[in-house]
Amino acid sequence: MPPIPADRVPDLGPIADYPQHITKMVKKWVNLVNTDPRRVCRTLLLTNPNGETIEGDTFDDVALLVDVVKEAAKKSTSREWKVLVDAGITNSLCKWVINSQQCLMKAYMVVNDDGMAEVAEGSIEQAKQNAPAPYTPALEILCNAVMSCAVPPTATEQKMIEELKRQWSTMMQRIWSDPSWSLEPGTNMMRVRERAVVAQLVHRLTFLDPSFLDVFLKPADLTLAVSFRNWLYSTGDYDAMANCSLVCPLLEGKMPDHWTRHFETHPLPDLHALLPRILLGALRGTGKKKRTPNQAAEFIVAAFTRQFTRLSGRSLKEDIIFLSALLDVSKEYAPFCRAVCRSETLWSILGMVVIRDGLASHKPPRGYTPDIITLQTLSVYVKVGRMPEAREHIDTLVYNWLAGKLFSILEVAIMPLVRDARGPMLVSSIFSIMDKNLTKLSPRTRKKLRSQLPYTGLMVPLLQFSLRGHKEPGAIVAQVLDDDDIVKGSTLDVSDPYHPIWTMSAWQILWRLTTTLRPLYASCSNLGCEKPAYVQLCPKCNVAAYCGQECAKRDDGHRFLCQWMKELLWVSLYQSHSPEDIVAIRADGVVPDTPPEYEKTVDDKLKVIRESGLPQECVQKMLDAVKETQKNPPPADEHSVGIAALEKAVEQLQIAAAI
Repeated sequence: MPPIPADRVPDLGPIADYPQHITKMVKKWVNLVNTDPRRVCRTLLLTNPNGETIEGDTFDDVALLVDVVKEAAKKSTSREWKVLVDAGITNSLCKWVINSQQCLMKAYMVVNDDGMAEVAEGSIEQAKQNAPAPYTPALEILCNAVMSCAVPPTATEQKMIEELKRQWSTMMQRIWSDPSWSLEPGTNMMRVRERAVVAQLVHRLTFLDPSFLDVFLKPADLTLAVSFRNWLYSTGDYDAMANCSLVCPLLEGKMPDHWTRHFETHPLPDLHALLPRILLGALRGTGKKKRTPNQAAEFIVAAFTRQFTRLSGRSLKEDIIFLSALLDVSKEYAPFCRAVCRSETLWSILGMVVIRDGLASHKPPRGYTPDIITLQTLSVYVKVGRMPEAREHIDTLVYNWLAGKLFSILEVAIMPLVRDARGPMLVSSIFSIMDKNLTKLSPRTRKKLRSQLPYTGLMVPLLQFSLRGHKEPGAIVAQVLDDDDIVKGSTLDVSDPYHPIWTMSAWQILWRLTTTLRPLYASCSNLGCEKPAYVQLCPKCNVAAYCGQECAKRDDGHRFLCQWMKELLWVSLYQSHSPEDIVAIRADGVVPDTPPEYEKTVDDKLKVIRESGLPQECVQKMLDAVKETQKNPPPADEHSVGIAALEKAVEQLQIAAAI
């Protein structure tokens, strides 16, 4: 067979800079791909630097041969690749992955006096740090071949796939046992590609031949552990996305169509069997010492924290879905839920994600999908807060939310949130988690919550959106008494995110949190002021109270609430916690004592309502409601109308999720 023309010699990167006789050696291998492919396969089996084939080829030849074979693999339908596959190239590459111990350091090679390539003196350490893992060149060649396969695969390509299926699990065992330097951050994209190549191979192979799913899902296979570990150490979008999109669908249950079709006739292994194999990837890193389950859980949470800090766009969205999917199955892994609840850093970073996305939604860049990331992030808050496994850590969880400036985060995103169907539901649910657990919170956490109330930056937009332009007196009363025309006219189920009850309950629960920790007339109405209120009342509403003129002047947010304060005063009377809960919540000096001479009685507050100027019919409804509440106090676990409806909706959502 005639030699390959010079213009068909592949691009050889750094080798092209070698002296002329080295380039001639490369051309020799280009010709041998066609004339003697078995010799090529035998040479690639040299994993020992001192080894030699019957033709006299050595490990030095492998460094030159790799680029030639890699170039041929980019065209898996070509004659060159066909003859290599028929000669056993797939088996040689698999054996290389399994047995290789020596790294290829060709970028640091020079030619010695004998005309042989060797690593330059003084470059050994640098070469080791930047050289690929021993098995990486073979995996990259296989990846090139698989990515260029036709659909459906040709007979030659199917032969290659079958050989890969036979040796896949053994290759994964080798990579799992010895990750080499593939988990190091690296200074270029090489490490990122190394961490992505296994997942990329699996994605493509399952598309070409869905039966490959049965290979990497076998009980003894370590692909999921390798991929999850690669995700944990990922430093780029490429390795994060490749590995996340392989593991997450199995946890979430939302799989690619070709996976779904395959699992219709080949049942997916039970999650109880899959989860331990995935989490195995967190138990062992670069060292030989294994992590304990608690250490592994903390390492996973730290990995999410790093990812959320640097990722954006689709990669960030996929990682948030990944966290949510892990939380869904964390009842099988209790340390993970505990680590999530206890990580103040994680909640601070999640808050920054919402702020980043909320700010972007005001001036969206090209291709931006508004609010998706914010909604997914807030869903994580709700999911963790509602988890039974989080009950014993609820105090730490709520404190970490508050330390991460939860109210400020929601304020940044509140306008896009209230315009989205799911936004009010998420905001209501977050407030409900804090309100429902007030009696379980430590004095430290309750004090932290009190210091961030009242938050008019949230209260005002929630009220405005809930009222939908209705400013007539009594509109707020109608909502709390479940007498609102919008609610009564709705045909939606209360668990539906579009139901108007979500927007109404959001401000109601925030207001109940506020007046529980900052009782009207007893606490200064200025945000964060810890002093009790005395005689300084707002002259317009006669409800907002301050510790002095300075706080009264600084409370800019009150001017937006002032018009509604008399009705909100009634709301605070109507939806109060039980007396027993109030004592527990305000214990330990969380709410400063108010001198008796400044204490407002219920009758004093009702007098303000009577003199409020509201329609007489509305005032009478309010007075009757308060009188009925005083006559027949509700049980400790019974809430006001809006809050009860919210809890009913949450319960229905949980039942639907369980089904």
